[in-house]
Amino acid sequence: MGLFSARGRLSQPAAHEWPLGRTVRAAIQNTGRKIAAGLREARLAAIAATNDARIVAVVLLLAAVALGLEMAASFHLI
Repeated sequence: MGLFSARGRLSQPAAHEWPLGRTVRAAIQNTGRKIAAGLREARLAAIAATNDARIVAVVLLLAAVALGLEMAASFHLI
């Protein structure tokens, strides 16, 4: 294998692992999973808000066009 191998570093032989170390590692992994889940939910909420904003923008644009046509009709331009 070369200096920049695709496999990365070889894992070190497992030494005796203390129960407290396993507990701490599990707690850190669980916290990371919870943070990742929260970020996924925030991302989905942001996408939904963006979609809602686009819908509102289209409705407002249609209302502006309708108002312009109504004003043009009232001034007998069309």
